[in-house]
Amino acid sequence: MLPIDHTLLARLDLNLLVAFDALMRERHVTRAARRIGLGQPTMSHHLARLRELLGDELFTRAPTGIVPTPHALALAEPVRTALECLQGVLTRRPFDPATQERHFRVSLSDGLESSLMPPFLALAAQEAPGVTLSLSPLQEGTGPAMLDDGSLDLLVGPPQEQAPHHKVRLFCSAGYLVLFDPQVVHVDTPLSLEDFLSIPHVRVSRRADSSDAVDDALAKLRLRRRVAVHTAHSLSVPHLLLGSRLLGLLPRRAALATARAFGLSHSPPPLELPQDSIAMRWHASRDSDPGHRWLLEAMFRAATLSVEPSGFTRLAARTPPPPRRSSRQKVAMGFTGEPVPPSTARGATLKRKS
Repeated sequence: MLPIDHTLLARLDLNLLVAFDALMRERHVTRAARRIGLGQPTMSHHLARLRELLGDELFTRAPTGIVPTPHALALAEPVRTALECLQGVLTRRPFDPATQERHFRVSLSDGLESSLMPPFLALAAQEAPGVTLSLSPLQEGTGPAMLDDGSLDLLVGPPQEQAPHHKVRLFCSAGYLVLFDPQVVHVDTPLSLEDFLSIPHVRVSRRADSSDAVDDALAKLRLRRRVAVHTAHSLSVPHLLLGSRLLGLLPRRAALATARAFGLSHSPPPLELPQDSIAMRWHASRDSDPGHRWLLEAMFRAATLSVEPSGFTRLAARTPPPPRRSSRQKVAMGFTGEPVPPSTARGATLKRKS
């Protein structure tokens, strides 16, 4: 960390940084002045002082207002982060999760919503009964901008390249599991590559014409699978598998929660697939918020709680599968662990955005 140059900073009027941030947001001198309660001449004076101090034009005239220079664009996010951190320090209040109310906005995939949120809600019910959540679908394209403008508190998904003003914490990593209905799909586990390729699949991807990790891994072996159903929603997978001779792959954490809830069996895939790494991302200015720090730690502990113990146990079948003409014993393997705490537990409540 750089030492503070008090002589240099003493030359800087904090109001100039506030004016700069308003100009960047509004791209119009009069609107920026109105935003912070100044007259237009005063804002023009602040802009002149900023230009002299920073040795750059910063903004040029345009038909619709002003356009920032490259130097102004480079300064925009560091200045905003510094102002938010300062505001957080000056307005910081202790956060007591047992007594205070807070609302957090989290963006994550539907698979993580179904596997990570139940243990988080159970934890929050004990520690923070006043916490509520709004969950929105994971949008990698717009999520970082929503962190920047404050409309999102936390982005949970695959690790991505992040801006310097974003913080990242990797908090779980696991592979994939194959899911199937043991009453319809009669196979040995772990699945053989032959069975894996002979049974049609449900593929989860945002675009029907795009490949995924499974297709890419098979392509390296010069093999292809038959995709019978494509869906963009991982929460649809168990409903599509029940009563159908289909296989579906989900990240391990979501697959185990799905298997427990729907009575499905699972197996490791018969080929090497990349790890499914999940990270939390947030704006650096949130670091000074005790409530946000509690959210991060609670999410991390919930991810730890939702990991299954080692070993596999056979799932109790709803009805015995019909006999097959084979000398090998067919065993449908599944996992039974601690019950997933219900999402209706007392405490944190959800507001789901479609």
